[in-house]
Amino acid sequence: MRRHFGIEFCAVVFFCTLLVGCGQNSNQPTANAPNVPAATAGVSPQPTPVSYDFASLDNLLERIARKHGGCALVVVQGEQVIYRKGFGTYTPDKVIPIASASKWLSGALIMRLVDEGKLSLDDRVSKYIPEFADEKANLTIRQLFAHTSGLPPEAGCRNDKRTTLERCAAEIAQVRLRAAPGEEFYYGGVSMHVAGRMAEVATGRSWNELFVEKIAAPLGMEQTDFFAYGPTGNPRPAGDARSSVDEYARFLRMVLQRGTVDGKQILSASSVTEMHKDQTGGARITYTIYERHAALDPGLLQARYGIGMWCEKVNDSGQLLEASSQGALGFSPWIDVERNLAGVLSIRSSFSLALPDYLAVKDQIRRTVPPQNGPFQASTANSR
Repeated sequence: MRRHFGIEFCAVVFFCTLLVGCGQNSNQPTANAPNVPAATAGVSPQPTPVSYDFASLDNLLERIARKHGGCALVVVQGEQVIYRKGFGTYTPDKVIPIASASKWLSGALIMRLVDEGKLSLDDRVSKYIPEFADEKANLTIRQLFAHTSGLPPEAGCRNDKRTTLERCAAEIAQVRLRAAPGEEFYYGGVSMHVAGRMAEVATGRSWNELFVEKIAAPLGMEQTDFFAYGPTGNPRPAGDARSSVDEYARFLRMVLQRGTVDGKQILSASSVTEMHKDQTGGARITYTIYERHAALDPGLLQARYGIGMWCEKVNDSGQLLEASSQGALGFSPWIDVERNLAGVLSIRSSFSLALPDYLAVKDQIRRTVPPQNGPFQASTANSR
C-alpha cells in the first residue's frame, strides 16, 4: 500500500546518480548573493541589498555537504537574492532532476491555463478524455491536482517513456478507484498525469511545450523543462522536471510577488492565492510523504495540499505560513510567508535523508531573518 513512493524513489535515484557529474563542480562555497551577477543568480537584486549574518547557515551547509557530498541553496526575500552558495559537488546553477518539486511548476501551468480561460479547476475529466466514464467521469482538475480523486497512486504506463500522455491517460481510465472522489487524500502521481492530458486536449499542445511557453520562457528559466530523463511524449507532470536552484528560485520569486516578475504578469494574483489554498476539502489523510517522519515535526502529518504544493504550515485561522514541494532526490523548494521569503535547497540525497537537513536549514534561516510583510502575505490573509 505504501510501495509506490519507494518505487518512484528508486527510479529517480538511479537517474540522478548518472547525472551527478553534470554541471559545474566546486569545492568552495559560491559567492554570496550581493556579489553574484543577476543573470547568474536568476533574479535582479535591489539597489540597496539587505545584509544578514549567515555565518551559522554557512557552517550548517558545510556540514550537510560533507555528509551528503554536496548541496546548494538560494534564498530570495521579496525581489532580492539574500543568499546564494554551493558546497561540495553542487553549484546553484547545476541542473538536475527535481522529482516531485515538479508538482509546484505543474500547478502553476494549470493556473496559467485557468487564467487564459482554457481550463477551470472544476472541469470534469470526461469533458476532455471520454474514456473516463461512470464513477470516474466527474473527477475534477481540482481533485486530480489535490490528490483527492480516488485514483490509485501509481500506474505502470506513467513510467513508460515510449508511450504518450494520451495513451497513458486512456489506460488509467480503466483502473478501479481506490476511494470515492473527494473522500481521501492519498499522495501520488497518477491523478496529475490525467490532468496533464486534459491540458493537452484543451490547448492542442504537448505538456512540455505548454510549460516552456507559459511558464519557463516568460520567467527566463532557460534550462527548466519536463525532459529530465530525455525527450518523451509521456512526461510526468508529477515528477519529470529538471531545473537548478537558481532557476527555481526565480519561479518562487514570482509566487512571492503574486504572479509578477520584472513587470511580467505570469499568473494572476487570484490564481496564485487559489493555488496555495487547501484544496483537499477535508478529505481523510490516508497517505502522506511525512508519515514516517513524525518525530522530526509532528505537524507535518497534518499538512494539507493545494494545487501542486504542500500547505506545510498554517496558523490557527487557516492562513498559510509555509508552502513546499519537496522531491525524492533532495531538491526542496519552499516559501515562508511571514518573512516574504523563498528558498530552494538542493542536497545530493534522498527525501528521507535530506528532510532533517531541510528542516534544520529553514530553522536557521528563521533565526537569522526577521518577519517582513510582503504581497503574498496580504493576498492570503483571508484564504479561508
